[in-house]
Amino acid sequence: MKKTHTTISCHILSATLITPNMRRLVLGGPNVNAWLANPEVHSPSAWVKVFPEGIKGRAYTIRQVDLNQSTITLDFVLHDHDQQVNHRSVSSWAKQCQAGDAVNIAGPQNGGFQIADETDWVWIGADLTALPAAIRIIESLDQHIQVSALFIVDSLEDKQDIANKCKLQTRWRTLAVRPDLLADRNILIKDIATLQGHGQVWLAGEARWTQSWKQYWLTQKQLPAHKIKSQGYWKLGEMDYRD
Repeated sequence: MKKTHTTISCHILSATLITPNMRRLVLGGPNVNAWLANPEVHSPSAWVKVFPEGIKGRAYTIRQVDLNQSTITLDFVLHDHDQQVNHRSVSSWAKQCQAGDAVNIAGPQNGGFQIADETDWVWIGADLTALPAAIRIIESLDQHIQVSALFIVDSLEDKQDIANKCKLQTRWRTLAVRPDLLADRNILIKDIATLQGHGQVWLAGEARWTQSWKQYWLTQKQLPAHKIKSQGYWKLGEMDYRD
């Protein structure tokens, strides 16, 4: 049976700047309770498409759902370049919207990450745009899973607390995005060397950066391709990139 993904109207209950470059919106409304009955919302990397009025929609990971309060939490990276080029985008809308404003969302969609029964460890690489998805995945993992995570952020003030149950090691870095840059390679390779047993990799962010890491895991570590989930959220120098 083909799955259906519903578009609903919501309104913003709260808008909070959680770090200098990320704003959190909590959405609610009379349509949300029934929408949350879709089991896909519980997928660790589930996403929705956000449609502010008059603006082309874009996909965002669900950061949290609250079934008791019937709310959906989404985190938005605030891109300064949208303002510089007078570009109407979901990001520019998220920077300016206020509690009470209306917005449509469509979904949910399963983001494709699933932990395998035999998995002992997960390596995660994410830039700021993929941070909400990465954190939600980490928070979903059981305590016996070892996680090593590399986060590339605009500023170290963009670091966030993670409510993890798993064994977690994080590296937070601020670096210019280059396709050939593996960010403190020696330290990271030492981290990777500590991962023992069966593993999985999850990568998301700038397209060339994620591709370089994917090739590292395929060629240098010889990890099977089906153990790597990689997604380019955006591409340096390209507007409205779609992977």
